[in-house]
Amino acid sequence: SKVAGTTFRSSSIAESHADRIAREIEQLVVDVRRLGEGESSCTFGVLFDDPQVENYYEALVGTLKAARRKGVISFKGQMLLKGVHDNVRIEIVERTTV
Repeated sequence: SKVAGTTFRSSSIAESHADRIAREIEQLVVDVRRLGEGESSCTFGVLFDDPQVENYYEALVGTLKAARRKGVISFKGQMLLKGVHDNVRIEIVERTTV
């Protein structure tokens, strides 16, 4: 049996988690453009080492994967590891409206 209020609490936690991820994805686009000096891409190493990025994201690699799933960014490979994948380009997917 369910305890009254648990469904509400867990759904509000999931909602706040989804909101945070959505905000982080929006910020990720801003950070990639900033670090790409106006271009729509930068390398993983540059992104990972940026002090603002270090302080903002709870889990940068998780945010990158979520953004890729949503079609916001693209990068080669399944996983990004510091050092090994520093030169992998993270590119913003430019959306065109039809």
